[in-house]
Amino acid sequence: MSVDIGSETYKIDADFRTIMNVEGIIFGKKVTDDQKKFAAEMMKEIDIEEKDAIQNAKYYDALKLFYKDNVPDDLEEAMEKMLWFYSCGKEDKQSKTKTKKKVISFEYDFDYINAGFMQDYKIDLFEVDFLHWWKFMSLFSALHDDCKICEIIGYRGAELKNFDKEQRKRIREMQKIYALPDEISKEEKKRQDEITQILLNGGDLSGIL
Repeated sequence: MSVDIGSETYKIDADFRTIMNVEGIIFGKKVTDDQKKFAAEMMKEIDIEEKDAIQNAKYYDALKLFYKDNVPDDLEEAMEKMLWFYSCGKEDKQSKTKTKKKVISFEYDFDYINAGFMQDYKIDLFEVDFLHWWKFMSLFSALHDDCKICEIIGYRGAELKNFDKEQRKRIREMQKIYALPDEISKEEKKRQDEITQILLNGGDLSGIL
């Protein structure tokens, strides 16, 4: 599959696993050492906030995955096309007006998701060679309510005010059981901050990496 950017056509990796990784890079809290270095170099060259430099580094890594290491020169349009593809060609108007509670992590919940696909479609996601992201999302959105992953999502997204006392107690218990883990520990965040400061001050990373 490919997309047009300017007058050029670029091949993309449309497989669901790749787009899951793209999502993890862009929206996840983890920051790699290479992204830290990339951000530090960017901050030396242009006037940019650290958080924005890090986000740019993450976006560039995502672009490399999506465009199979042939990243277009027009980074802005390349990014727009990648996000358009990620959203299955649809504009999520609700996300612009209301912050949504995170109820799914494709990486953390993958076993539950695969179980749902096996239950409803007899598809083993571990064995498929290729599954287009849009088809994956179409199938995922149509999983039956009795699938475990749908039950888990329901607990995570439940608004407690809509339930009585006993129901709220049960839902809180389930939310604790199925809570999404922090994607980065406090210790790792501290280490990454130390790396950034060392890079900005031209120091030696050998003692921390």
